[in-house]
Amino acid sequence: MKYMIPSCDTMAALGNSTATGCNILAKNSDRDVTESQPLIAFPAADHEPGEKLQCTYITIDQVPHTYRLIGSKPWWIWGFEHGVNEHGVAIGNEAAWATIPVEQENGLLGMDLLRLGLERGKTAYEAMHVITALLEKYGQGGACIYGGTIQDFAYHNLFMIADRKEIWLLETVGRHWAAKKLTDTACISNIYTIEEDFDECSEGLVEFAVERGLHNPGEPFNFSKSFILFQSGFMSGHPRHYRMKKFLADHKGSLAVEDFWNILRDHFEGTVIEPRFDPASVCDCTICMHGENPGACISAASMVMEMHDSEYPELYFTYWGSMCPPCTSFMIPFYNTGYIPEKLGRGTNKYSDDSFWWKVYRMSTGVEANYNKYIGLVRNAREPMEKAFRSAAKDTEAKALELLKAGKAEDARALLNAFTDQCLDQVDEAVSRITEAIEKDLSEHPGSVYRAAYLKALKEKTGM
Repeated sequence: MKYMIPSCDTMAALGNSTATGCNILAKNSDRDVTESQPLIAFPAADHEPGEKLQCTYITIDQVPHTYRLIGSKPWWIWGFEHGVNEHGVAIGNEAAWATIPVEQENGLLGMDLLRLGLERGKTAYEAMHVITALLEKYGQGGACIYGGTIQDFAYHNLFMIADRKEIWLLETVGRHWAAKKLTDTACISNIYTIEEDFDECSEGLVEFAVERGLHNPGEPFNFSKSFILFQSGFMSGHPRHYRMKKFLADHKGSLAVEDFWNILRDHFEGTVIEPRFDPASVCDCTICMHGENPGACISAASMVMEMHDSEYPELYFTYWGSMCPPCTSFMIPFYNTGYIPEKLGRGTNKYSDDSFWWKVYRMSTGVEANYNKYIGLVRNAREPMEKAFRSAAKDTEAKALELLKAGKAEDARALLNAFTDQCLDQVDEAVSRITEAIEKDLSEHPGSVYRAAYLKALKEKTGM
């Protein structure tokens, strides 16, 4: 295998938080260190009978109507790593490796299935069955890294699918699947977690496992034990899963949006596998990922989806999103208005001054040159800023609600969009200021020696 370090996504969900009174879905999306992951809005659309849809690798049948979406999208892939639609259905996906090999021909990527679920599902349950039907019809497969092949890097997929009323966990292997309705906190990280407690599954799933010697007839069927791959190089999801599981248990009853920001920024601090020198010196896959060499993974984008029990679509959710490793980034609020600032949607695998993703990543790589020295610049700017964003979001949402009640939906949407712009402007200014300060200091004082070769190679590869 050419790419030896698997993708390392992490995801956590909370049903009906006692602190916020809503469902929360949180996700770090990890990609190759050179892959930007823009945030893009797509409008609802009507389609002609017989129309076809080109996904990343294959063409499938289109449906008569697709819903409006916000999605965080690896630049070269049709689908999303995570996103939400106009009905407040949010989905995140993750890689998983199984005892069953990935199909060796192109199908739908997990990210394609995710976007299709959002385009076609009005509820979490409906979106889940959009995904499972397409999975069974077209299969999942295709290279999951730019310029690679299926043999280089491909995987099965896990999904968390949430709306304002319920959250489902969907785990797949080939064209088979099992699903579980979540009633409490839950987390996943590149490993199967559904055991005997699934609520639904694909037809013939147990027989499929028996035929391959992965289940003994007559015993209770355990999805995870049958399919999970215990093999060096694919085990890094286990410590991340247990780290998140412990965090959720320790904070049960008081979890709020800010807690999910914190867990997405975690590097096993205070444990025996905390990175030796600093969070950028990873010896294992942490929840917040930093690259090791060009070809490894970083946390390319993050989402904390805060669901609201509102009768007005504009306030179905607050999408808190950031770009690049979340410990060196800022959370920005977005709403169900179909609006994402255009500069957030730019980016390829090469550095570009007009891409906000690359602008943040430039700052992040500066911090990583000497993490312990420079991370304080980010934290000192971020902590009061995000606290102010949270407070202002509640005030802005309250004002928008009054406008909506008065029948002034256009004014409410304009207010919410303006708030997004204000937060983005503050983050943009902070990123510029921090980057300038770091790069000035680095011109006079070298960064950490152990990190220098990696950063030099990364910058040469991307033109940063």
